Amino acid sequence: MAEYLLKGGKMLAKECKACGSPMFEYKGETLCVVCAERTVRQEREPPAPMPAAPAAPPARAGTAEAGIEAAVTALCTRVEGENDERRCLTLMQAVLAGAEALKILRHS
Repeated sequence: MAEYLLKGGKMLAKECKACGSPMFEYKGETLCVVCAERTVRQEREPPAPMPAAPAAPPARAGTAEAGIEAAVTALCTRVEGENDERRCLTLMQAVLAGAEALKILRHS
């Protein structure tokens, strides 16, 4: 915040609805400098890698388990390329259902 004040920004009496920090007027624009800096930082940093799931024994070809594994893998690939939040949520719910089905099959 101090950086924006030193650059000529003006702290306003309004609060950011997202994080509660004071809003600033800077170069004719009203913005939350905390959220703006957070966004810039996230764009620079690559996303943290997902931890690897524990390896399960491979399924025998032609079994229901193998089919579900293949479907879950295909769904995960689709999630990676999906930009629509609603479709992504639907795909992730299908992945979860597949994972739960595999858990049931493996413990029966």
